Amino acid sequence: MLEFDYGGYHRVVQPYCHGFTRKGAETLRAVQVSSDSRSGRRGFGKLWTVAKMQNLRVAVETFVPDDPDYNPNDTALIEIHCRVKPAPRPDGSG
Repeated sequence: MLEFDYGGYHRVVQPYCHGFTRKGAETLRAVQVSSDSRSGRRGFGKLWTVAKMQNLRVAVETFVPDDPDYNPNDTALIEIHCRVKPAPRPDGSG
């Protein structure tokens, strides 16, 4: 997991995918799992602009990539540098 400050809030996220958007912004797709946010919404994949991250560090905690909505071919990113491999599903798909 990663921790960073973003938009005036400290974030703890599970990173899934990293690359560039169509506008050329280096971006991380990650699920926010704790900390505060303006919207108060957590638990789904959000896009985070890397240039806006401050005090970035790797957290002690790890995670199993189990977001059912995760798409390793994220269409929000036109160039993907790295991505997690989704955990196998109990039904054997994915």
